[in-house]
Amino acid sequence: MKLIESSVQIIEEKDPYKMIELAGRTCYKSEDKITENSAKEFVDRMIKLGHGAMLEHGTIYLTIDGEDPNLSKIQSNPHTKVNLVPYEVLTEGNYTISYKAYITTNLRVLVENNLKELLCYQVEPTEHHEKRITAKFICDRGVSHEFVRHRVFSFAQESTRYCDYSKDKFGNDITYIIPSWLDLPEGKYSNWDNDWCDVSELKLLYPEVDNLSDPANCFLQSIKNAEYYYFMLINRGWKPQQARQVLPNATKTELVMTGFESDWEHFFELRCSGAAHPDAKKLADELKSLMNVKNIELNLSLIHI
Repeated sequence: MKLIESSVQIIEEKDPYKMIELAGRTCYKSEDKITENSAKEFVDRMIKLGHGAMLEHGTIYLTIDGEDPNLSKIQSNPHTKVNLVPYEVLTEGNYTISYKAYITTNLRVLVENNLKELLCYQVEPTEHHEKRITAKFICDRGVSHEFVRHRVFSFAQESTRYCDYSKDKFGNDITYIIPSWLDLPEGKYSNWDNDWCDVSELKLLYPEVDNLSDPANCFLQSIKNAEYYYFMLINRGWKPQQARQVLPNATKTELVMTGFESDWEHFFELRCSGAAHPDAKKLADELKSLMNVKNIELNLSLIHI
């Protein structure tokens, strides 16, 4: 088994199609299939299969006339923000007020409302557009269960249903996240491979620890035994979606979250507070710091149709 620290990064991919592919392939851990030209085929397949959730990660910025009849079709969508900005128009010597609609949305909204033709109005984000930001967390499944409760976000998560951790691509290991309150080293714990772990073997790994009832050792024993039974069930014919029943909350997962700046502000209010779970707070604090340092300006590539 392997132990790693939790982490978070901001994904600044500018191409909406490539962002969608990156998020989608996180679910199956098939990032090795990404090539320079694979994104469009991937997205077209998602559209054909009706897998709209991944399309939400492809942020689209539009500027259209405030009187455009298509505006009413998308402005009530929870994944769309519209900012109507007035401007003066001089007509026959008189000034009248008209409006420009600055829209932030995603490809799913346009596809499911049959509005892909609006892509001809796609622009780089301006000061009038609310930005969307994508972050990728490497965390335990307990933390991911808390984060996905923020339902205004778009999510893509590593699937224990389809990922078979007995395969070579995963190193024949279950990877676990080190709890923030335990002082344990990262790395591969090869002492116990393919065997049951008992307290005597804990001494082999941590000979300096005399107390075998130490919480850290209890944690190590329990997650190693979970890995042992997972592989045993796979070897006896269970599918990953069945064998995953024995995996604990400490199991590593990858979670891609995309949301508006205002959504992230609310996320930080809750997850950076003293009442938050310590592992959730650790990641939220790290992400907030990253956003402050980067002062992100997103300039997305335009989709050409």
